[in-house]
Amino acid sequence: MHDFKIRNVVEEDFNKISLVAGQCSPMTNERKSIYHIFTRFFKQTSFVIEDKVDGKIKGFLLGFISQEVPKESYIHLLCLETSYRGQNIALKLLNEFINVVSARGCEKVLLICKPSNKIAIKFYTKIDFLSQKSDKTVEIEGINIFKDYDGQNDDKIIFYKLI
Repeated sequence: MHDFKIRNVVEEDFNKISLVAGQCSPMTNERKSIYHIFTRFFKQTSFVIEDKVDGKIKGFLLGFISQEVPKESYIHLLCLETSYRGQNIALKLLNEFINVVSARGCEKVLLICKPSNKIAIKFYTKIDFLSQKSDKTVEIEGINIFKDYDGQNDDKIIFYKLI
């Protein structure tokens, strides 16, 4: 079991977060400017996990509250180094995010996931996230998938949880 602390991101974290993201397969590694945007403009709703022994960032959650629908929040990325998985650390990060956004009036958390990311699908369904259904989804193995959501042949799952 790792000894860690959760804290809000600071702008200087963006390069370190980028390095951790590169180790979070099968998650897509974003360009560094995305991490910089979150560490600069969404500090209050974005978090890192730091190892208390070596002080290194071992995971992160980048999220925000919707400007269009203030009762909704969105998790852009949730990532942990492999050695930190399976210890409920991701759940602790997620709960930290939920506590912050619900205190600000949010009633719903949304996120988008690739259908090929079986690790994330298993995690989110285990903690009671639901896959959004619409006339644009197809159901495969009990999961609603938006066909061509991010362009041709780029299907996605929209998960949500009421909080």
